[in-house]
Amino acid sequence: MSTFDTPSELHTAFDTLLAGTHRQLRVYDHDLGMLEIDHAPRLAALRALCVAGGRRRIEFLLDDISRVARSHPGLMLLLRDFGHVLEIRQADPDTPRPEQAFAVADRRGVLLRADKAAMHGTLHEDDPARAAELNHSFEEMWQRSPAQLSATT
Repeated sequence: MSTFDTPSELHTAFDTLLAGTHRQLRVYDHDLGMLEIDHAPRLAALRALCVAGGRRRIEFLLDDISRVARSHPGLMLLLRDFGHVLEIRQADPDTPRPEQAFAVADRRGVLLRADKAAMHGTLHEDDPARAAELNHSFEEMWQRSPAQLSATT
């Protein structure tokens, strides 16, 4: 387990989690602002996961999807080109949502921020128990979140 407190440490932790992802990445956050998803190496890693085939899956579940198209044009291009692999949904605003933000990779790795509004968090590169718990929480929210972001009008 490692901790992070600054934007650069958060980005390094997310990049580490992303580099270790081989099949599935699930991210829950308020929006994607803190993760700087459109940073070129991060987009390249996401693209590599998309083109790898073999039933890969990337899912972003966000409290607010209103700025994604405007703030993350690179991610929108990936969504357009790989909509069969990459999906972005808005969490159901009428149900309780956790205060924490998290990412789960391959049901093993976990990046966890106890408060969506704060940078501070932890990276657990191999924690299947915690990953299973967060994956379950994500799946419940995902199933109640029909609002999907589209890359086309």
